[in-house]
Amino acid sequence: MSAALPADPAVGLGQIQAVDPAFDLELFKRQAADTFLSVKQAVEARDLTPVLDSVSDRVFDELSQDVASLVARDAVQHFDGLVPTRITVAAADRGTQGDAITLRIQAVALSYLGSADAGGYASGGPGAFTEFWTFSRSAGAMSPAETRLECPTCGAPIDVDTGRICRYCRSLLPAPHAQTGWLVAAIQPAQENLG
Repeated sequence: MSAALPADPAVGLGQIQAVDPAFDLELFKRQAADTFLSVKQAVEARDLTPVLDSVSDRVFDELSQDVASLVARDAVQHFDGLVPTRITVAAADRGTQGDAITLRIQAVALSYLGSADAGGYASGGPGAFTEFWTFSRSAGAMSPAETRLECPTCGAPIDVDTGRICRYCRSLLPAPHAQTGWLVAAIQPAQENLG
């Protein structure tokens, strides 16, 4: 994806949907919100293992550095009450390398840095924040033909909104990217995207 965001993301979305008619933007945004929450929870837990299969190697390395810094300071980054409040498409691109969609994610949380032992406040406070998350998938990746997927263990229908555990057989379900091909390719605070 080019460094400059296209003026109209609808063009890129149209190109993606033209080749992938099963692509559902609202479902994609719900899955992106789930990934956003999972990544923030993993940073707070200082354990990125649960999101390893949802982010690119570059993003994993960046998050690992953040977590290593927290561990070195014996600190925990808290995101209490984290809720995405609005998700909009900032850019969309279909190219020879694959598809990329950048979402502007607005969220609120009581964000503070606490001690790993005491859990007390060190800095921060309640507030709204905005980040740009770019999701990408390789060329040729397609959305599942149906929004209701099947559990690979028992074959029961699953809904991506129910989490990663099958409600019938309690098996761990594939990560959203394994179902749809999308990975987090970049995370940037809003101020880095404004010019």
